[in-house]
Amino acid sequence: MAYIYRNITTSGATNNLIVRDTNRSYSGNINKINISNNSANPATVNIDYHDGTNSFYLIKNVVIPAGVALVLDDCGKFNSAEYSLRIHNTGSSPDLTVIIN
Repeated sequence: MAYIYRNITTSGATNNLIVRDTNRSYSGNINKINISNNSANPATVNIDYHDGTNSFYLIKNVVIPAGVALVLDDCGKFNSAEYSLRIHNTGSSPDLTVIIN
């Protein structure tokens, strides 16, 4: 999978990292997801695969302290025709950088 970079600065919203698209499929392994909390405040993060109805969580309600990066290794096979990869975060003044490889 090519590198995907996203900056997330909204709190309480669900953001698509990879959008589900039944017409254009990307299938491959997600080797790593790096989530860096650049804020001065902690962030509580969920990462899920979403099929349009159901969420399948990679992590749920994980607190990332200010100035800390969380690395998820070996996240498995991903098919964008079936799922969106999403992040939901809460916290004051969020400033997350997400790098997917």
